[in-house]
Amino acid sequence: MKKVDVYVFGSLVRTFFQSALLITLMIVLFDVFSNLDQYLRNEIGYVTIIRLSVLFLPQAAVHAIGPAALFSTTYFLSMLHANNEMIILSNIGYPYRRVVLPIVVLGLLLAGTQFLISEQLAIPASVEKKALGNEALQVRELNDNRNVTLQSPDGSYILHAARYYESSKRITGVTLIVMDRTGKLQARIDAASGTFNGSWWEFKDANRYLLDLDGQVMDAQRLAVYHNESVNLEPALFRNLQADITTMELGSALRYIRRIQVMDANQYAIQASDFYHRILGNLTPLILILISCSTVFTWRKNVLMLSILASLAIAVVFFVMQMVSMIFAKQGIYGPEWGPLAPIVALLCVSGAISLVRRI
Repeated sequence: MKKVDVYVFGSLVRTFFQSALLITLMIVLFDVFSNLDQYLRNEIGYVTIIRLSVLFLPQAAVHAIGPAALFSTTYFLSMLHANNEMIILSNIGYPYRRVVLPIVVLGLLLAGTQFLISEQLAIPASVEKKALGNEALQVRELNDNRNVTLQSPDGSYILHAARYYESSKRITGVTLIVMDRTGKLQARIDAASGTFNGSWWEFKDANRYLLDLDGQVMDAQRLAVYHNESVNLEPALFRNLQADITTMELGSALRYIRRIQVMDANQYAIQASDFYHRILGNLTPLILILISCSTVFTWRKNVLMLSILASLAIAVVFFVMQMVSMIFAKQGIYGPEWGPLAPIVALLCVSGAISLVRRI
């Protein structure tokens, strides 16, 4: 590695660590003070508050990596121009794209680092923090759900439940639609409730209607208990897992997303968007660095202040676009993978266009 690369990389890393440390501290303090009234009202001890803050540190560090990378890049490139160092580098045949190469490499390293910290430290710590906070605040975690409709993996039946109760693994307001191999309606079962016996569902106070090929009722029968061994969907599929999809183990989350895609199209858009954001959101440091490299201005005065303002402006635009894009993805306007991906592609196109204009 050339001396210039070492200088660029070293300067960026020093500024990045200082910025990341400051932003992490600010985020942790914000979390503490935003919950301080609740902590004091419930008479939570200082030791527990400190433990909650320490458990929040990895998540705060993940949030800080992107803004710190953006600020360090903007500040370093601005200082190159302000101190006329860029002129010297150009005169010795060191073009601008060669200067930003180690910065882009740093962005790749930060993206991978953010992914590792998030998966190995931040998510387990967040789960532990949530459990500790619920215990300290005496909050009961509910995974009950309403109006859940699931389809079997083989498409042989559709099961709807008006309510699901996590504590008893029980569903109420049950409607079971059974179909034959050609996909035509074969039977309908309406039941007051259903319980999972460990292998399949048993429905109580059930009305079974057998249908002919035209969908007309051929036979109606009332049963105290109805069961079908093929109706064996796990109770966990009925749970309200919108918050858990971002904290469960990565392999389990992927398997859950693939299964819920077949069984519940409405929930798939919401949960798949969160899952893709969990993965692609780690590209934030790289994207912000690329945007900064293409939009940095040649300031000569007030470099620090203008760098902060530029970093804030770029970060606000990116995160607002990301928030709006995630809303569109969860509403099913476009695919869930485009929730986190759309703002990345849009800003990369803008970044590329600006780079071409500057070259011209």
